[in-house]
Amino acid sequence: MPDAGAMRTPDLGIVGLSHIVIEASDPDRSAAFYNDVLGFETAPGPAWPQCGTAVTLAAGRGQNLILAAASKLPDLHETGVHQAFGLSHGAREKAALRLKAQGVEIETYGEDPPDETTGGFYFFDPDGNRIQLVALPDTEDDAPPTLHHTAVQVADILWAEQFYTEILGLVPVHRVGWNTADYARAQAWADGKEDMAPGTRRLDKRYSSMVNARVMPRVNPQVYFACGDQRLGVFLANSHFQESPEDACRGTPRIAFRVDPPSLERAQGRLTEASWRFEGPVVHQPGAPVSDSIYIRDPGGNFIELATAGGAHS
Repeated sequence: MPDAGAMRTPDLGIVGLSHIVIEASDPDRSAAFYNDVLGFETAPGPAWPQCGTAVTLAAGRGQNLILAAASKLPDLHETGVHQAFGLSHGAREKAALRLKAQGVEIETYGEDPPDETTGGFYFFDPDGNRIQLVALPDTEDDAPPTLHHTAVQVADILWAEQFYTEILGLVPVHRVGWNTADYARAQAWADGKEDMAPGTRRLDKRYSSMVNARVMPRVNPQVYFACGDQRLGVFLANSHFQESPEDACRGTPRIAFRVDPPSLERAQGRLTEASWRFEGPVVHQPGAPVSDSIYIRDPGGNFIELATAGGAHS
Protein backbone atom coordinates (compact mmCIF):
# COMPACT_ATOMS: atom_id res chain seq x y z
CA MET A 1 0.00 0.00 0.00
CA PRO A 2 1.33 3.51 -0.79
CA ASP A 3 2.72 5.52 2.08
CA ALA A 4 -0.24 7.19 3.82
CA GLY A 5 1.81 10.14 5.01
CA ALA A 6 2.77 11.07 1.43
CA MET A 7 -0.83 10.93 0.23
CA ARG A 8 -2.81 12.45 3.06
CA THR A 9 -4.51 15.83 3.01
CA PRO A 10 -2.86 18.50 5.20
CA ASP A 11 -3.93 18.22 8.83
CA LEU A 12 -7.22 19.94 9.52
CA GLY A 13 -6.13 20.98 12.99
CA ILE A 14 -7.81 18.29 15.13
CA VAL A 15 -5.98 18.37 18.46
CA GLY A 16 -7.73 15.49 20.22
CA LEU A 17 -11.02 14.19 21.55
CA SER A 18 -13.29 16.88 22.98
CA HIS A 19 -16.14 14.68 24.20
CA ILE A 20 -17.81 11.36 23.57
CA VAL A 21 -21.56 10.81 23.70
CA ILE A 22 -22.80 7.30 24.48
CA GLU A 23 -26.37 6.18 25.01
CA ALA A 24 -27.95 4.98 28.24
CA SER A 25 -31.43 3.80 29.15
CA ASP A 26 -31.16 5.70 32.46
CA PRO A 27 -28.45 8.40 32.40
CA ASP A 28 -28.63 9.01 36.16
CA ARG A 29 -28.11 5.33 36.93
CA SER A 30 -25.24 5.13 34.46
CA ALA A 31 -23.68 8.29 35.89
CA ALA A 32 -23.67 6.70 39.34
CA PHE A 33 -21.88 3.68 37.88
CA TYR A 34 -19.20 5.76 36.14
CA ASN A 35 -18.70 7.99 39.17
CA ASP A 36 -18.59 5.27 41.81
CA VAL A 37 -16.60 2.68 39.86
CA LEU A 38 -14.32 4.69 37.57
CA GLY A 39 -13.90 8.00 39.35
CA PHE A 40 -15.71 10.35 36.98
CA GLU A 41 -17.56 13.33 38.42
CA THR A 42 -20.89 14.75 37.29
CA ALA A 43 -20.24 18.15 35.72
CA PRO A 44 -22.49 21.07 36.66
CA GLY A 45 -23.59 23.63 34.13
CA PRO A 46 -25.85 23.87 31.07
CA ALA A 47 -26.98 20.83 29.13
CA TRP A 48 -24.69 19.62 26.37
CA PRO A 49 -25.94 20.72 22.92
CA GLN A 50 -27.64 18.16 20.68
CA CYS A 51 -27.74 15.42 23.32
CA GLY A 52 -31.34 15.59 24.53
CA THR A 53 -31.84 14.39 28.09
CA ALA A 54 -28.31 13.64 29.28
CA VAL A 55 -25.83 13.71 32.14
CA THR A 56 -22.36 15.19 31.60
CA LEU A 57 -19.34 13.67 33.32
CA ALA A 58 -16.04 15.53 33.60
CA ALA A 59 -12.94 13.67 32.39
CA GLY A 60 -9.30 14.69 32.47
CA ARG A 61 -7.69 17.19 30.07
CA GLY A 62 -10.89 19.21 29.89
CA GLN A 63 -12.69 16.34 28.15
CA ASN A 64 -16.21 15.13 28.85
CA LEU A 65 -18.26 11.95 28.67
CA ILE A 66 -21.95 12.52 27.99
CA LEU A 67 -24.58 9.89 28.82
CA ALA A 68 -27.58 10.53 26.55
CA ALA A 69 -30.97 8.98 27.18
CA ALA A 70 -32.13 6.45 24.55
CA SER A 71 -35.05 4.04 24.59
CA LYS A 72 -33.62 1.52 22.11
CA LEU A 73 -30.00 0.46 22.54
CA PRO A 74 -28.18 -1.67 19.92
CA ASP A 75 -26.46 -4.91 20.87
CA LEU A 76 -22.74 -4.15 20.49
CA HIS A 77 -21.36 -7.24 22.25
CA GLU A 78 -19.93 -8.87 19.11
CA THR A 79 -18.64 -5.67 17.53
CA GLY A 80 -15.39 -3.76 17.88
CA VAL A 81 -17.24 -0.68 19.17
CA HIS A 82 -15.88 0.46 22.53
CA GLN A 83 -14.72 3.42 24.60
CA ALA A 84 -11.31 3.45 26.29
CA PHE A 85 -10.44 5.55 29.33
CA GLY A 86 -6.94 6.17 30.65
CA LEU A 87 -6.08 6.15 34.35
CA SER A 88 -3.25 5.13 36.64
CA HIS A 89 -2.31 1.51 37.39
CA GLY A 90 -3.48 1.96 40.96
CA ALA A 91 -6.81 3.49 39.94
CA ARG A 92 -7.41 0.64 37.50
CA GLU A 93 -6.79 -1.93 40.25
CA LYS A 94 -9.25 -0.13 42.50
CA ALA A 95 -11.80 -0.07 39.66
CA ALA A 96 -11.32 -3.83 39.24
CA LEU A 97 -12.19 -4.40 42.90
CA ARG A 98 -15.32 -2.25 42.61
CA LEU A 99 -16.43 -4.03 39.44
CA LYS A 100 -15.98 -7.45 41.04
CA ALA A 101 -17.93 -6.30 44.09
CA GLN A 102 -20.82 -5.44 41.76
CA GLY A 103 -20.57 -8.76 39.94
CA VAL A 104 -19.33 -7.20 36.69
CA GLU A 105 -17.20 -9.58 34.62
CA ILE A 106 -13.79 -8.32 33.49
CA GLU A 107 -12.33 -9.59 30.20
CA THR A 108 -8.59 -9.59 29.49
CA TYR A 109 -8.43 -10.31 25.76
CA GLY A 110 -6.06 -8.50 23.41
CA GLU A 111 -6.40 -6.23 20.39
CA ASP A 112 -4.21 -5.75 17.33
CA PRO A 113 -2.41 -2.41 17.92
CA PRO A 114 1.10 -3.11 19.25
CA ASP A 115 0.40 -1.42 22.58
CA GLU A 116 -2.80 -3.41 23.15
CA THR A 117 -1.78 -7.00 22.43
CA THR A 118 -1.47 -7.73 26.17
CA GLY A 119 -2.78 -6.26 29.40
CA GLY A 120 -6.34 -5.83 28.15
CA PHE A 121 -9.04 -4.79 30.63
CA TYR A 122 -12.63 -4.72 29.35
CA PHE A 123 -16.15 -4.85 30.76
CA PHE A 124 -19.68 -3.73 29.93
CA ASP A 125 -21.48 -0.83 31.57
CA PRO A 126 -25.13 -1.23 32.70
CA ASP A 127 -26.36 -0.55 29.14
CA GLY A 128 -24.04 -2.91 27.25
CA ASN A 129 -21.44 -0.34 26.19
CA ARG A 130 -18.01 -2.01 26.11
CA ILE A 131 -15.49 -0.10 28.18
CA GLN A 132 -11.71 -0.50 28.16
CA LEU A 133 -9.46 0.80 30.91
CA VAL A 134 -5.92 1.68 29.84
CA ALA A 135 -3.28 1.97 32.57
CA LEU A 136 -1.14 5.06 31.97
CA PRO A 137 2.32 5.53 33.48
CA ASP A 138 3.18 8.74 35.34
CA THR A 139 -0.48 9.31 36.21
CA GLU A 140 -1.64 10.16 39.72
CA ASP A 141 -4.04 7.71 41.35
CA ASP A 142 -6.53 10.48 42.10
CA ALA A 143 -6.46 11.93 38.56
CA PRO A 144 -9.80 11.71 36.72
CA PRO A 145 -10.04 9.26 33.81
CA THR A 146 -9.18 10.65 30.40
CA LEU A 147 -10.66 9.81 27.00
CA HIS A 148 -7.91 7.57 25.62
CA HIS A 149 -9.50 6.25 22.42
CA THR A 150 -12.80 5.31 20.89
CA ALA A 151 -13.75 2.78 18.21
CA VAL A 152 -16.61 2.65 15.70
CA GLN A 153 -17.77 0.23 13.01
CA VAL A 154 -18.37 0.88 9.31
CA ALA A 155 -19.64 -1.13 6.35
CA ASP A 156 -16.78 -0.08 4.01
CA ILE A 157 -13.34 0.26 5.58
CA LEU A 158 -11.66 1.83 2.51
CA TRP A 159 -14.31 4.50 2.09
CA ALA A 160 -14.06 5.27 5.81
CA GLU A 161 -10.27 5.62 5.61
CA GLN A 162 -10.64 7.99 2.67
CA PHE A 163 -13.06 10.14 4.65
CA TYR A 164 -10.90 10.37 7.78
CA THR A 165 -7.68 11.03 5.88
CA GLU A 166 -8.76 13.18 2.92
CA ILE A 167 -11.52 15.20 4.60
CA LEU A 168 -10.65 15.27 8.31
CA GLY A 169 -6.90 15.02 7.73
CA LEU A 170 -6.26 12.34 10.36
CA VAL A 171 -3.12 10.21 10.10
CA PRO A 172 -3.46 6.39 9.95
CA VAL A 173 -1.02 4.94 12.50
CA HIS A 174 -1.88 1.25 12.29
CA ARG A 175 -3.74 -1.00 9.86
CA VAL A 176 -4.94 -4.56 10.40
CA GLY A 177 -5.90 -6.95 7.62
CA TRP A 178 -3.49 -5.79 4.92
CA ASN A 179 -0.74 -8.39 5.33
CA THR A 180 -0.42 -12.17 5.63
CA ALA A 181 0.87 -12.03 9.22
CA ASP A 182 -2.53 -10.71 10.31
CA TYR A 183 -4.23 -13.76 8.82
CA ALA A 184 -1.75 -16.11 10.47
CA ARG A 185 -2.75 -14.58 13.80
CA ALA A 186 -6.40 -15.18 12.89
CA GLN A 187 -5.59 -18.87 12.56
CA ALA A 188 -3.92 -18.78 15.98
CA TRP A 189 -7.13 -17.30 17.37
CA ALA A 190 -9.21 -20.03 15.74
CA ASP A 191 -6.88 -22.63 17.23
CA GLY A 192 -7.45 -21.22 20.71
CA LYS A 193 -3.90 -19.88 21.04
CA GLU A 194 -4.91 -16.20 21.27
CA ASP A 195 -7.80 -14.62 23.12
CA MET A 196 -8.82 -11.64 21.01
CA ALA A 197 -11.45 -8.96 21.50
CA PRO A 198 -14.81 -9.25 19.71
CA GLY A 199 -14.82 -7.53 16.34
CA THR A 200 -11.16 -8.31 15.63
CA ARG A 201 -11.66 -11.81 14.14
CA ARG A 202 -14.35 -13.72 12.31
CA LEU A 203 -15.09 -17.10 10.78
CA ASP A 204 -16.10 -16.84 7.10
CA LYS A 205 -18.29 -19.56 5.62
CA ARG A 206 -16.91 -21.23 2.50
CA TYR A 207 -19.33 -22.60 -0.08
CA SER A 208 -16.97 -24.10 -2.64
CA SER A 209 -17.13 -27.90 -3.11
CA MET A 210 -13.37 -27.83 -3.80
CA VAL A 211 -12.42 -27.33 -0.14
CA ASN A 212 -12.82 -29.43 2.97
CA ALA A 213 -12.87 -26.69 5.59
CA ARG A 214 -16.27 -25.02 5.70
CA VAL A 215 -15.13 -22.02 7.73
CA MET A 216 -12.03 -19.92 7.36
CA PRO A 217 -10.64 -17.72 10.18
CA ARG A 218 -10.13 -14.16 9.03
CA VAL A 219 -8.79 -11.05 10.66
CA ASN A 220 -11.35 -8.27 10.68
CA PRO A 221 -9.93 -5.20 8.87
CA GLN A 222 -9.27 -2.20 11.13
CA VAL A 223 -7.64 1.22 10.78
CA TYR A 224 -6.41 3.36 13.68
CA PHE A 225 -5.96 7.12 13.41
CA ALA A 226 -4.02 9.52 15.62
CA CYS A 227 -6.09 12.36 17.13
CA GLY A 228 -3.52 14.40 18.99
CA ASP A 229 -2.54 12.18 21.92
CA GLN A 230 -5.72 10.13 21.51
CA ARG A 231 -6.81 7.62 18.90
CA LEU A 232 -9.79 6.62 16.78
CA GLY A 233 -10.26 2.99 15.77
CA VAL A 234 -12.43 2.05 12.78
CA PHE A 235 -13.58 -1.57 12.47
CA LEU A 236 -15.22 -3.29 9.52
CA ALA A 237 -18.62 -4.47 10.71
CA ASN A 238 -19.00 -8.26 10.97
CA SER A 239 -22.69 -8.11 10.10
CA HIS A 240 -25.32 -5.70 8.81
CA PHE A 241 -26.27 -2.91 11.20
CA GLN A 242 -29.02 -0.32 11.07
CA GLU A 243 -27.81 3.16 10.21
CA SER A 244 -29.56 6.37 11.19
CA PRO A 245 -31.54 8.29 8.52
CA GLU A 246 -29.37 9.38 5.61
CA ASP A 247 -30.16 13.07 5.99
CA ALA A 248 -29.40 13.17 9.74
CA CYS A 249 -26.18 14.94 10.74
CA ARG A 250 -26.88 15.46 14.45
CA GLY A 251 -27.49 12.59 16.81
CA THR A 252 -26.14 10.11 19.33
CA PRO A 253 -23.93 8.26 19.99
CA ARG A 254 -21.33 10.79 18.81
CA ILE A 255 -17.59 11.42 18.74
CA ALA A 256 -16.46 15.05 19.02
CA PHE A 257 -13.01 16.23 17.98
CA ARG A 258 -11.54 19.43 19.42
CA VAL A 259 -10.47 22.09 16.90
CA ASP A 260 -9.71 25.80 16.96
CA PRO A 261 -11.89 28.39 15.11
CA PRO A 262 -9.65 28.60 11.99
CA SER A 263 -9.75 24.80 11.71
CA LEU A 264 -13.54 24.89 11.86
CA GLU A 265 -13.55 27.27 8.91
CA ARG A 266 -11.18 25.01 6.97
CA ALA A 267 -13.40 22.04 7.73
CA GLN A 268 -16.43 23.88 6.38
CA GLY A 269 -14.58 24.62 3.16
CA ARG A 270 -13.28 21.09 2.76
CA LEU A 271 -16.70 19.51 3.39
CA THR A 272 -18.30 21.90 0.91
CA GLU A 273 -15.65 21.15 -1.71
CA ALA A 274 -16.20 17.41 -1.25
CA SER A 275 -20.01 17.83 -1.40
CA TRP A 276 -20.22 16.06 1.96
CA ARG A 277 -23.44 16.65 3.89
CA PHE A 278 -22.95 18.65 7.10
CA GLU A 279 -24.64 21.16 9.40
CA GLY A 280 -22.94 24.23 10.77
CA PRO A 281 -21.07 25.97 12.00
CA VAL A 282 -23.71 25.96 14.75
CA VAL A 283 -23.14 28.78 17.25
CA HIS A 284 -24.18 27.65 20.73
CA GLN A 285 -25.61 29.79 23.51
CA PRO A 286 -23.17 31.80 25.64
CA GLY A 287 -21.93 29.69 28.52
CA ALA A 288 -22.36 26.42 26.62
CA PRO A 289 -19.52 23.91 27.10
CA VAL A 290 -18.62 24.25 23.42
CA SER A 291 -18.72 27.44 21.38
CA ASP A 292 -19.23 26.37 17.75
CA SER A 293 -19.81 22.97 16.14
CA ILE A 294 -20.00 21.31 12.76
CA TYR A 295 -22.05 18.08 12.65
CA ILE A 296 -21.41 15.36 10.06
CA ARG A 297 -21.67 11.61 9.58
CA ASP A 298 -18.86 9.34 8.47
CA PRO A 299 -19.40 6.74 5.70
CA GLY A 300 -20.57 4.22 8.32
CA GLY A 301 -23.31 6.52 9.57
CA ASN A 302 -21.45 7.39 12.79
CA PHE A 303 -22.20 10.88 14.09
CA ILE A 304 -19.12 13.14 14.23
CA GLU A 305 -18.77 16.62 15.69
CA LEU A 306 -15.99 19.18 15.24
CA ALA A 307 -16.15 21.54 18.21
CA THR A 308 -14.36 24.61 19.49
CA ALA A 309 -13.97 25.20 23.22
CA GLY A 310 -16.68 27.15 25.02
CA GLY A 311 -16.25 30.69 26.30
CA ALA A 312 -15.88 32.65 23.05
CA HIS A 313 -17.57 32.58 19.71
CA SER A 314 -15.81 32.66 16.40
